[in-house]
Amino acid sequence: MSGILNRYLHPHITELDVATLFKKNGNKKDVDVNQLEKKLRKIRKEKPNSTDTYNQIGNFWRIKGDTLKAIDCFRKTLSISPNDPDALLNLARILFNLQYLEDAIFLARRSVEVNPPQQSAWLHHFKLGEILKAYGHYHEASLQFKQTLELNPSFKQASIYLKEIESLPDTTVHIYTFFIIVILVLTVFLGILSTVEAHNEEFADGLKTKRHFNRAMAMRSIKLGMNPRNLRCRKYHS
Repeated sequence: MSGILNRYLHPHITELDVATLFKKNGNKKDVDVNQLEKKLRKIRKEKPNSTDTYNQIGNFWRIKGDTLKAIDCFRKTLSISPNDPDALLNLARILFNLQYLEDAIFLARRSVEVNPPQQSAWLHHFKLGEILKAYGHYHEASLQFKQTLELNPSFKQASIYLKEIESLPDTTVHIYTFFIIVILVLTVFLGILSTVEAHNEEFADGLKTKRHFNRAMAMRSIKLGMNPRNLRCRKYHS
């Protein structure tokens, strides 16, 4: 993935909204980043090989705006657990912000596919829908937002995006019409080409026949010791 390969070139993007992931339910206070860092350092010492630890540290670096360290943390998670849905989703969100949309779609779609059945995947569906919407894949995006609302009916942002998509003019007919026109034009063009080729082949065959006849006449005249033109005239008058 180019978004991962180019990680050393990415600009730093501060994602302050990620701090909500560290808030407990109902807690409206801002997250103390310094306290969070101390807590994560302690957790890392206690659980150095925990995928959840590296996911949390990666999200911490997203808050701080260190894109490279965040990506490397999620890569570390995936090196331990290649199908970790949260690490896949977090990477997708970073690459989405960096406008690596194809990479982001692949990772977000993968996060939905590998998410355990017992774990609610509403956020994974929502993020995939958000990326698809930005890419212009409105139909599939609306399906993801509907799935989000089935799993989490109170999530307002999914409803807002769904209404935006439903208010868009239906361009499906125009797209199909365009493809039909293109196919018809190509069919006519190929028909013309085949006709021209057939005429060229007939013309070439005629030239070959004429050359063959002239050569035969010349060879005959040489054998008879006669001028080929006189031989033609004699043939025509006989």
